[in-house]
Amino acid sequence: MSNTPLRDAGRFEHFYHARARLGFLLWVTVTAKYHHEAGVSLDKHTLFAALEKVVYAHPVLACRLQATGTSHTTPPVWVRLPFVDLNKLVEFRDEDSAQLETILETLYAAPAPSVDDVPPWKLLVLQDGTLVFAYEHTIGDGQSGMAFHSALLSALREASLSSVAEHSGILSKFPTDVALIPPLEDRMDVSVPFTMLVRELSKGLLPTWLRKEVTAWTGNPVPDAPTYGMSVHLLHYSPEDAKQLLQLSRSHKTTLTGTLHTLALMVLSGLIRKLPDADEYTSVPMVVPISLRRYTNTPPIAFCNHVSAYSAIHPLLPADKGSDATISADNFPWDLAADLSATLKQEAPYSGRTIGLLKYLSGKYDEYLLGKLGKKRDAALELSNVGSFPKVDKIQPEGPTEETNLDDTWRIEQVYFAQANPTLGMALTVNVAGAESGSLGVSICWSKSALDEAFGQEFLAGFKAGLHGLLGSRPS
Repeated sequence: MSNTPLRDAGRFEHFYHARARLGFLLWVTVTAKYHHEAGVSLDKHTLFAALEKVVYAHPVLACRLQATGTSHTTPPVWVRLPFVDLNKLVEFRDEDSAQLETILETLYAAPAPSVDDVPPWKLLVLQDGTLVFAYEHTIGDGQSGMAFHSALLSALREASLSSVAEHSGILSKFPTDVALIPPLEDRMDVSVPFTMLVRELSKGLLPTWLRKEVTAWTGNPVPDAPTYGMSVHLLHYSPEDAKQLLQLSRSHKTTLTGTLHTLALMVLSGLIRKLPDADEYTSVPMVVPISLRRYTNTPPIAFCNHVSAYSAIHPLLPADKGSDATISADNFPWDLAADLSATLKQEAPYSGRTIGLLKYLSGKYDEYLLGKLGKKRDAALELSNVGSFPKVDKIQPEGPTEETNLDDTWRIEQVYFAQANPTLGMALTVNVAGAESGSLGVSICWSKSALDEAFGQEFLAGFKAGLHGLLGSRPS
């Protein structure tokens, strides 16, 4: 049996493939803690039966990108594998969620393996119902990981209504009319205005001393070769705390993203001002990914890479708004948070132009990426919020009748989103995800080559303290 070609990779997918192939882009992970009200555990056959439905519903989970020639400038082709062996993709572990940070750090300690006969994803099953879905960025963005768990949760709820037979783990009955979600460039206008193109080209022509980036803090420079190793820290906030943060943000005309971004800027500003070479820095570049699904008419439960980003260089905040300040709702700079939210809303419809710039690299992504080695990092921090948990599809007709107790089923209590690009990526990443329960999971990660551990730990402590201060503002 041979692979079945489906379509050429889009430019953005080609770019992600180059980053992964060169070892610059590691696993994206979306972790969910599953719980059954009746205390049922996730056994192999139940999980495999549910995964079968997920893979058939999302055909990219049975696909991988395959090179088509000797030149890496030629777009690879999406091919569907003749079969998927879940036994090679699903790993039952002895650990539980108490070791989750260590498990994720281990995943990020080495490049993701590339094996021709398996799709680029895997699932780690922990003892307490925690499932770590790890996947290559080529097959999906952060919301795609949420889509996986939404589909799996739906499939598990259906499976719980009937007996499950033994499952071999081999999936091969793929529909003949399978189609992948079209690439971003085919679903929205990503053309680059001439003025934007000139501005981007001029950045490489300006002398170093004239660039705003010269006094921007971005952590340690990019290493001279691919490097691995991330520090991963997970924060969990109850549904009540999450609701409070959302209400607090909305009452100040901003979003949760705006609030967390401003908090990160406050903490970073204070830490940078305490560095021995603090006089050299006046600003900090930060990045916020933007989902483009609303413009590509792609639902949140789909697998795709329909995402762009907004980046800006922010002046360091005054010392009285730094990491040493006691943060509360009363002294928080809500105007900055509101401005960012307004800017993201204004820029979102046009942010696809950033992806459109890839056209002018003419497929020479290897040359572009390798040219970043040894240089200054593009930004200090990325804050990525994949949003609330997608609405789970209603159970099909063979599901519960009116007499069925819907509380006696599977639920997701916690969700964490994490990603790693330790070589070329931002020094710090703050990733946010909502669970079906309404709780909030935050992962704070930093590249060990980009930051001293002490700096990272101080940022973590300051960010936690800031959130605690905001939550302490809850009316009694």
